[in-house]
Amino acid sequence: MVRSRMYLSVALALLMVQISCGDGTVDPTGGKATLAISVNLSGTLVAMVVADVSAPDIPTMLVFNIPIANGVAAGTITVPAGSNRTITLRAYDAGGIETHNGSVTVTIQAGTNPTMAIVLTPLTGNVPITATLGSFVVTVTPPSANLSIAGTLTVQLSATIKDSNGNPTTGVVRWATHNPGVATVDGTGLVTGTGVGTTSISAVFQGVTGTATITVAP
Repeated sequence: MVRSRMYLSVALALLMVQISCGDGTVDPTGGKATLAISVNLSGTLVAMVVADVSAPDIPTMLVFNIPIANGVAAGTITVPAGSNRTITLRAYDAGGIETHNGSVTVTIQAGTNPTMAIVLTPLTGNVPITATLGSFVVTVTPPSANLSIAGTLTVQLSATIKDSNGNPTTGVVRWATHNPGVATVDGTGLVTGTGVGTTSISAVFQGVTGTATITVAP
């Protein structure tokens, strides 16, 4: 009888452990994931991008400043693995006024994670901004270009790929234009203006997008 009670106690203890570890809130291995962030800020007044990560089991919010160079904010954040991770991006101008924000709530796995997108909605009348988070960062150079129907009508874009550790990665990107009525792009990144207006040119690699803003004047 005593032995039966002992076995029952052990079984209940094991069941409690399984329930506490299997609710999906925290990775029981304590793993982490490094996510690369890339945001094209061309055509905006953004001077700083701040990323924060919160979750029910993260007692203190994680905060990261994403450096900006040549009109592109690019950097990495390290997130503890688990569910209900809310990643929020906020953009500020040179005066410290918040201009855009956006967030996404996801499950983070240790190691590689699928590419995610966060749309930062404008707070002060600017255009929306789309940020990508994933295992790679694609950066398009130059991030913006001005063309003219009466003058320079083409510009050559190039794309660089880096992993979440900042190491260069070889790969082939696929180029695309958002509005062929303003500009087209070929497989090498050569952009040709076709009409007056502004559009974005995308370079896509494994679900990660880098963009350039193209403006065509009369």
